Amino acid sequence: MSAGCPMEEIPVKFENENLNLFGMIHLPTREPRYPCIVLLHGYTGTRMGDHFILVKAARELCRGGFACLRFDFRGSGESEGDFADITVDGEISDALAALEFLKGFSGIDRNRIGLLGMSLGGSVAACVSPEARVRSLALWSPWAFIDYLVERGGEVIKDPYAWLPPNFKEAIKKKGRVDLGGYMRGKPFFESLASVDPLREIAKYQGPVLLIHGSEDQVVSPSNSEFLYDNVKGTRRIIIIDDADHTFSSTYWENQVIGATLDWFNETL
Repeated sequence: MSAGCPMEEIPVKFENENLNLFGMIHLPTREPRYPCIVLLHGYTGTRMGDHFILVKAARELCRGGFACLRFDFRGSGESEGDFADITVDGEISDALAALEFLKGFSGIDRNRIGLLGMSLGGSVAACVSPEARVRSLALWSPWAFIDYLVERGGEVIKDPYAWLPPNFKEAIKKKGRVDLGGYMRGKPFFESLASVDPLREIAKYQGPVLLIHGSEDQVVSPSNSEFLYDNVKGTRRIIIIDDADHTFSSTYWENQVIGATLDWFNETL
């Protein structure tokens, strides 16, 4: 990774729907105003990212001359809220609040803002993009919810519970929440999946979109990125990282993903 320009890192807090959301802004110290990228983490994740990939990405982008905002969605990381109560709609609202917060932050060029979303954060970025009118998108391992399409009785339908083991599926429908992997998963989240359509929303976005996916992603299949790519109306690029998993968990894969993303924002932002 490059040495680049010096930076400062500033802890921040902003409010949305009576909840305090906590984050970190990375600012280059070379120019008076900077293009800015908002980083959106995935489901069960935080603003750090798995193996700190979002921290590494933000710092590398900042060295490249971009300001960055990483923050925890409600119910995640240090932000307020109960994880069992989160919904995709709530995370979309949080992302819009983060973009609004940036408008009042000195040193940010409001006309040059991009979104970088990972996993579910990529789906949120796709859904936010038409309303927020951001200039460029980069989506890592995004959900298009293709994996939730199942065939029943000759008809293809959305089943937001499709990936849950049958016993957990029945428990969450009956009790409203279930402990899975140390996270209390709530029924509101799964129900919200059925009402959100990243494929439809990204088709409304006119700006450039980069999609990066691991060829061996066992959490969100690469077909999700391929379907999103097919729905992009503007400039588009898709990169499949050979042998990589869902979170690009090796320094070799990380460097490919972060380097390609920096190149993309240099071209489009």
